[in-house]
Amino acid sequence: MSKDRQNKEKNFWDNYAKKYDSLIQKIKPTYNLLIGYILEYIDSSKDVLEIASGTGIITLEIAEKANKVYGCDISPEMVNVANEKLNKTKIKNIKFEVQDAYELDYMEESFDIVIASNVLHIMINPERALSSVYKVLKPNGILIAPTYCHGENLITRFISSLMSIVGFKAYQKWSISEFENFTESNKYKIIEFKIIKGKIPLAFVVTKKI
Repeated sequence: MSKDRQNKEKNFWDNYAKKYDSLIQKIKPTYNLLIGYILEYIDSSKDVLEIASGTGIITLEIAEKANKVYGCDISPEMVNVANEKLNKTKIKNIKFEVQDAYELDYMEESFDIVIASNVLHIMINPERALSSVYKVLKPNGILIAPTYCHGENLITRFISSLMSIVGFKAYQKWSISEFENFTESNKYKIIEFKIIKGKIPLAFVVTKKI
C-alpha cells in the first residue's frame, strides 16, 4: 500500500506541477494572509521545515526571516519547479528535496518549526505525517498546520464532493471542532487557532510539541 500510495501521489502532483502556481492565483489573498500569519512565528534563530512544500510558494516567502529553511515534497516535478524559482533569486538559505512526509529523513529534533499547509486533509493517514513531524521537531517545537475543514457543514461537503471529481480529494472531511480535536490527540498542544472564512473554512492552527 505504501508504494502504491507514493506512486499515486507522485503521479498526481507531478501532473499539476507546471500549472500549480496559476491555480493558486485564484486563492492568492488567502495565501498572502497565511504567509503573514506564519511569519509572526519566524525569526533569524529558527530552522524551518515545510512538508508538502509544492512549488515553494510559502518556503520562498518566509526564507528571508528564518535561519535555514527546508522544503520537501513527494513530487519530483514540484521540487523541480521550486528549484527553478529558487535559482532565479539570490536566496541562499533554502534547500528543496524530494521526501515523503510519512517518513521524513531528517535528524531527530532538528527543526524549531514545521509547516504543513493545506495538506493534512488530503492525506490518507495524516497521523503518520504528524508522527514523523514530531520526531524532527525540537522539544517544544512548533507545528503550523493550516487545514481546510471540508466537513464543517452540508455546503462544504457538497463543494468537497465536486472537487474530488477533478482529483482534489479530501480524505479527511473534518469539521472545525473535529480538526481541533485531531491535532490535540496527536501529542500537540494548540497555542493558536483561528478561522479564515471561505467557501470551505480554513483553520489556521499553531501547535506545540508536548
